[in-house]
Order: sequence, then C-alpha cells, then structure tokens
Amino acid sequence: MMFYWIRIVTLITVAWLGVAFNIAAAPDGQALYVEHCSACHRMQGQGGIGLPLVNTKLADVSDDYLRKTIRIGRPGRVMPGFQRLSDAQVDAVVKFLRERSGTVESVFGDEPIAGDPVKGEVLYQEHCIRCHGADGSGEGKGTGVTLSRERSFLVMPASISNKGFLASAPDQMIRRVIEVGRKSSGMPASKGKLSDAEIDDLVSYVRSFEGYAHEDRSLEEDEKPTHVYESPYDFDTTVDNVKAALTGANFRIFPDRLLEQGLIDEFSVNTRQIGVRFCNFNVLYGMLKIEPRLGVVLPCRITILEREDGQVLLVVPNLRVVSRWFNNDELVGLWDRIEQTFIDIIDEVTL
Repeated sequence: MMFYWIRIVTLITVAWLGVAFNIAAAPDGQALYVEHCSACHRMQGQGGIGLPLVNTKLADVSDDYLRKTIRIGRPGRVMPGFQRLSDAQVDAVVKFLRERSGTVESVFGDEPIAGDPVKGEVLYQEHCIRCHGADGSGEGKGTGVTLSRERSFLVMPASISNKGFLASAPDQMIRRVIEVGRKSSGMPASKGKLSDAEIDDLVSYVRSFEGYAHEDRSLEEDEKPTHVYESPYDFDTTVDNVKAALTGANFRIFPDRLLEQGLIDEFSVNTRQIGVRFCNFNVLYGMLKIEPRLGVVLPCRITILEREDGQVLLVVPNLRVVSRWFNNDELVGLWDRIEQTFIDIIDEVTL
C-alpha cells in the first residue's frame, strides 16, 4: 500500500512539473510583439511605418494568413519576414493579436476562383488602378495626400502584387475583401456595384500578378542603410567642416545632440560622438506631402564619431535604402537627388 501511494504521488509530481515546465517555456506573444512588431505597427496596432492592425481588419483575416504574413513578410516593402521565429513563437504572436483585439478569425477555403483575368483587367483599370497602381504595387494616383487621397488617410494601399501577400492570401479571402471593402483603410465595397462573376474576374486578375516579372528595384545585397566615411581631420575640425558645408548647401542647423544623450547618465556620455541635425524646410514639406510616415525616420542627420585611436568617422543615412522602405517611386526619385547632395557635402567636408 505504501508503495502504491508513493507511486501516485510521484506521478502527480511529474505531471505537475511537466505542466509547470510547459507554462514556463510557452512563448510570450505580447513580449514577442513588443520586440518585433510594435516599432512599426505600434502597441495598440495604430500603425505608423507599418500598416494599422485594427480590429476590423484582424476580424477579416484568418490565423493562417497572419502566420504566413509574419513568416514571409512583404518582400521589397517595410515588412520583413521573420524566418527565425519558431512556429510556437509565431502562434504566440497571432494569439496575442486575437486576445488584444477580441476578434475571431475568418476562415477561408483554399479553392481557387476560376474567373476571367482578361475581363478582370478591364475592371481593374476602371475600379482599382487609381489606388493600387497599374502593377498592383500600391503606387497609384490615389496614394499621395496632395492628389486625390484624403489627408486623414495616411496609409498606402496594399501592394496586391507583392509575392508575400499573394502567398499568404487565398482567392476566397481576396474575393471577400473586394466584395465588402476595407473601411479602416478607405477601400470601397464592390458588392452591389459588381456582379459575382465580375468579382471573380477581378480575383483572377489579381492572382495573375504572380506571373508578372516586375522591374527589379532591389538594392545590392551588401548595401547598408548607412554610409560610413573616414575624415582626414580631427574631431572638432570635422564638426566645423560639416556645419560649414551644410550652411553652404542652404540647410538650417539645429543644436548638436550627443549620440548617447538620454540613454545613459549625463556624466558618462561620450562627448566625442555628436549628431549634427539639419533641415531644409521646403524639401522636408515636399517629402512629407509625398509620404507622411516619413516623419518617423527623417534623414536630416550626420553623425560624427571619434574612435579610441583618434580616427574620426562620418555616418550618414543611405537614402537609396531608406526611401525604398516606403515603396513610393516619387519619394525614391526625390531622395536619390538628396542622396547626391549628401555625397557632395561629404566630399566638401573630407577634402
């Protein structure tokens, strides 16, 4: 009898330890969201650099769509693919989104829709191209606040030709979005305006984007988001040269900011690491009219660092990289010109 009770207690203890271990090992979806998602989508899903994750939108998609979106991302746009997260971690993020929003997933079948893409293209030209663009990239005439888009609408239309989106969204989901629209992002509903057959044709045309060979605007694999240059001068001379060059290029200079300021105590801040901030307001307003989200990553800064060996480095943003995060040709063209201005300034500073 004693052996029997010892065995029962042992089994209960092992079971309890197993449950406790599983609870302790279970990924924390909220912590993962804070670490990987909140910088772009914000804590409550308001959006910013990334698209809003509002409750109405989450209620329109399946958990499978969210999982695939996290895994694949949106190649060429801001959303990266999180390949290194485990399945359990991805599931935890999806679960957190459901709990935070109080939504239940919409489930869609995998059955392909057999519409006519030729007819769908005609409908696309009439109803969709203004916002989604001729190639489905979301760069149509309705994406600029200075054109036809309402100023309160600060979100670019989805890139429906993006391979990440097409790999994540089944035909039935695309059909549902076309039918009922997306009120949160300004997309109108087609139900009552288009017949069921016409909506099927549109779905087939959107799916046909998978076979298009879009122009490759990707960057070189080794192209970094910053340029680093060596200065032939000492730290103080380099700082003075930078300010003189910026003034000559018609930029307004703001007070210097130490790189570590606000991150550590004031007595430990390295005073040989300075960010020189500057702006041309006409250029700034022009950029913000093209892309309001740019306000969170304004490029008007040159950082000057002195290494322990006395070598002075200049670090400036690589605007060719940063501008392409927003997938906006107009912004890319403008920043390419500003990039040349930055190069000219650095040339003047380091001569």
